[in-house]
Amino acid sequence: MTHARLAAVSVAMLIACIGQVSAAQIRIANWNIQTLVYAGDPHTVFPSDHVRQPGDFADLRAWRDKVDAPVFFLQEVTSPAALDEVFPVVNGWEHCISGQFAEDEKLAPGPICTKAGGTLVKPAGETLTQYTGVAWRPSAGVSIDSVVDVADLNVRSDDNDGIRNVRWGLDVTLHSGGTALRVLIVHLKSGCFDDFMDFRFFTVDPATTSPERNSCNTLARQMYPLHKWLRAREEAGNAWMIVGDFNRRLDAGAGTFQDEMWQALSAYSPGSSGIDRDTRRDTELFRAPYKKSSLCWADMATAYPATLAAADKYNMVPIEFFVFGKRAVELVARGTEEQIVWTPATPADPKRLSDHCPARMTLNTN
Repeated sequence: MTHARLAAVSVAMLIACIGQVSAAQIRIANWNIQTLVYAGDPHTVFPSDHVRQPGDFADLRAWRDKVDAPVFFLQEVTSPAALDEVFPVVNGWEHCISGQFAEDEKLAPGPICTKAGGTLVKPAGETLTQYTGVAWRPSAGVSIDSVVDVADLNVRSDDNDGIRNVRWGLDVTLHSGGTALRVLIVHLKSGCFDDFMDFRFFTVDPATTSPERNSCNTLARQMYPLHKWLRAREEAGNAWMIVGDFNRRLDAGAGTFQDEMWQALSAYSPGSSGIDRDTRRDTELFRAPYKKSSLCWADMATAYPATLAAADKYNMVPIEFFVFGKRAVELVARGTEEQIVWTPATPADPKRLSDHCPARMTLNTN
């Protein structure tokens, strides 16, 4: 497959206008909700974290309602009790958190899912960690099942204070009407937004190699299990998506070449000669957003940040995406992907609510 083809199929996702959700449609949302803890938790993930007050949680729930989606794919939640602050089971929500939480808390292995009447598990220790999760409202005609951990995304990193874990993925199956969509929720390694990712890591199982200290190398090592997952979905004939915080500016690729992460996922990786170096089968991929500036906290930012570091502060170039294969394209209502921003904003809002804004898109169901 040529680079032009890979780009063209992505551009096609943006054609058409946003429409209302009909009875045969469902909205899905993606949200990095920024180190979400439960109200009254004496601990935070980072020392600099804002300690949310009751009004902050109320505003997060108001933001959730503004998104108006019955399914949220989530990052940076710290426990089932934290999830429940924004998606309360007493109000008809159900939610699951990655089994990485259970492993860290020395609980029975596997994702922890909670519905009305269930126990809202809290972290027992003083150290809080970020996990992936999902929340949904069954009353909207949607269900989430086959909730499975993708622990091999934890390629680990060699940090100054020792070997550290990185975040697992959460593999869930969404059902609405007669439609099934397999979704992998991810929060990939941070620190390599658009720097070089080495091709040599893309085709090597990270379980056979040692953790890397460089953030770009750690992120590159996560590409093998990601590609393995999507190829398995392709070969099984699934409609699938990878959704979450990729911590990568996928639109940063210039000229003939796509961003290295896109090359790794699609297995179309041209070298300087223009010849595909990757002998694996190419996969036709799509993403949303595509070539769109982020609107998140735009009213708090200058139009043209002086440095990339300043741009990072406001996420002006998207790092969060819906990435999907050709069978999912048949489900996506064209042009419906959009960020839902918090306005009007004050300087305190990005820290007290979330430095990331949720995004949503609409799926056609049958």
